[in-house]
Amino acid sequence: MKKVACILCILFFAATLFALQNGDTVYVSVKKATIKAGTGHFDKVVAQAVYGDELIVDKASNKFHRVHKASDPSVSGWIPAASVTTKKIVTSAKNKQVSASADEIALAGKGFSEQVEDEYKTSNKKLDYASVDKLEAFQISEESLKSFIEDGELYGAE
Repeated sequence: MKKVACILCILFFAATLFALQNGDTVYVSVKKATIKAGTGHFDKVVAQAVYGDELIVDKASNKFHRVHKASDPSVSGWIPAASVTTKKIVTSAKNKQVSASADEIALAGKGFSEQVEDEYKTSNKKLDYASVDKLEAFQISEESLKSFIEDGELYGAE
């Protein structure tokens, strides 16, 4: 029993050793993320961050991190932990050799490039891509979403 307790303690301390610390640099890992004044879904949006933006962690937690932009320290707020990574993101390959094809990079980014999409459209002419384009363009405003939640009494949804 003492061995198990000792191993658990070692694992716990090892996990905290590698956890995100205040002052660490993180990078936005999603196409677009919002930095908000608080952690609530409807808190005021302070700024937008895009894929690859460099942020500095002011306070780390499991679900949200308080961050500020490296390029403008006056811009600070909360961002979902799932929207950032500690791995540096290279958004352009200027003067660098890239061993992946454009198709592989597009798929790795969890999406299709315009060129790949056009290839699929020409090889699968029976499929209706207009519906997909319409669905991708559809957006719901924060106000409409908040109204829907309040009108439907969907409390507890953060």
